[in-house]
Amino acid sequence: WNNFQKQINFLIQKAQQLIDNQVIWNNYLSQNQIIIISNLQDLSTINSYLKENFDLMQESDSLKASFSRLEWSIIELFLSEKEPLLSFINSLKLAWIEDIEDKYPILRSVSSLKISQLENDLQYSVQNKQKLSQEILLLKLRELTYQNLEKNRLQNTITYRDLKHQVNKKRKLWSVRKLIAEYSEEMFKLIPCWLASPETVSAIFPLEPNFDLVIFDEASQCFAEQGIPSLYRGKQVVIAGDSKQLQPNDLYRIRFENDADDNPELEVDSLLDLACQYLPQTQLRGHYRSKSLDLIDFSNQYFYKNTLSLLPDFQEINLQQPAIQYLKLEGIWENSTNQIEAEKVIDLVRNINQTSPEKSIGIVTFNFKQQGLIQDLLEVFSADTDFNISMSEETIFVKNIENVQGDERDIIIFSIGYAPDAKGKMAMQFGSLNGQGGENRLNVAVTRAREKIYVISSILPNQLKVEEAQNEGPRLLKSYLEYALKVSEGHYKPKAHRSENYRAEWLLKEQLLRVNSQYIKELPFADITVKNMENYESLILTDDDLYYEHLSPKETFAYIPAGLRAKGWKFERVFSRNFWKK
Repeated sequence: WNNFQKQINFLIQKAQQLIDNQVIWNNYLSQNQIIIISNLQDLSTINSYLKENFDLMQESDSLKASFSRLEWSIIELFLSEKEPLLSFINSLKLAWIEDIEDKYPILRSVSSLKISQLENDLQYSVQNKQKLSQEILLLKLRELTYQNLEKNRLQNTITYRDLKHQVNKKRKLWSVRKLIAEYSEEMFKLIPCWLASPETVSAIFPLEPNFDLVIFDEASQCFAEQGIPSLYRGKQVVIAGDSKQLQPNDLYRIRFENDADDNPELEVDSLLDLACQYLPQTQLRGHYRSKSLDLIDFSNQYFYKNTLSLLPDFQEINLQQPAIQYLKLEGIWENSTNQIEAEKVIDLVRNINQTSPEKSIGIVTFNFKQQGLIQDLLEVFSADTDFNISMSEETIFVKNIENVQGDERDIIIFSIGYAPDAKGKMAMQFGSLNGQGGENRLNVAVTRAREKIYVISSILPNQLKVEEAQNEGPRLLKSYLEYALKVSEGHYKPKAHRSENYRAEWLLKEQLLRVNSQYIKELPFADITVKNMENYESLILTDDDLYYEHLSPKETFAYIPAGLRAKGWKFERVFSRNFWKK
């Protein structure tokens, strides 16, 4: 009882002190302020804020003290009602913009028709330059052939006389190598541009810088030691290739190797890898082959980290039909082939040939034996008069993932081939996909189609147990089958462009989305899409994040509009200044 009585007296004493202190506090603080600082957690936040912003608070108090009674009444009006405050802030912004435009009058062109006229002039100039450049180049090349012609005393031209004799004679013909060695100046005047493989270059051209420019294409497939001799034939070099596609294949090639030498230059395989160590790099971001986003989006996500610029065809995207069709069969894996899939491929080719004979077709398999089986069946059926299909390379090809790089067709048919055997067991063996760099073969294969992909498979993605695979190839095959099945079932949705460099409330498109229910953010290549029901109608291009991610004004105002028109898209350009103006 004594302890309890002591505690009661202590609390009474503290309560009395609190009452006495509150009387003192009332001289400096309002009742609400006293309540706030009584909470220890709020008090800690207040102390932190005071330490950070005390100087600003002092300036704010000084500013308030300078206000007249009329100014205070205006401020209180703004603080009490939201709309007048927003209008006041908006008028401040407009006044600031007008002040900037007075200092720099050229900025006014954005809010007038002048910017549209400048854009049209630029587009015309770019198109005209492309046309004129070609004509000027051809004229200069023609002029080069007859400049400084040598003539004898009878005024007969002798410049090309010996060369003409050598190429027209019937016996003892000179090789191309000897012709170039003897008449290099005349040969290069007549034929300034040559297309040749690295082996041919080494065989026929002297080891001298006779070319102004050497361009390597598909450099990822060229061994470094095979391509280096060609570099010495030129004064400048451009090396183009894709490290995410096929690497050089030395399966049937003997290469010199010296394990004792740790020189980093000798550790690279391809010419592209070697060039990346010494030359500046530029990524080509535009993808122009596929007419539908779902044909290329898998590679864009898994291989190129969403850095590709994709522009689908307007008509194709409004068809709302999946560009990938997954056909599940009950095939059997026997002797590294799948007969049921091969027969289905032939049926599908027959159907395409009947309904769309103008379409080119590519058949891609995942191993050589399945390729051979389909090729044999195709040749048998092509002999049938009812089949009526041309077997020319331009119309149809049958290849495997090892040799399909560089090809493209309207329609690509995949025969996956892998399936359980007759006993129902399925081996997780995927040929070249299992090896290092196997994922690059997959990337090449799935990016060959312009309009449509058919995936003919005897398995579903969940049947592939590839989590423990040593390399990425098998895992990405499973991911692609999952993606293809998702697209085939109509579950694919394009993702709008996202930028982490700008706050959403700063962007014009966020303001525009509030004024029209037909405005949506849905496609990666435009700020806003105008949609009516389920159909796309047009695009709205703003001066938001996409605008600043373009490489140059020429890309923004010339190349992108040309690309949109070529793909059938209508579009409108809206600038932030126009929004503030209205």
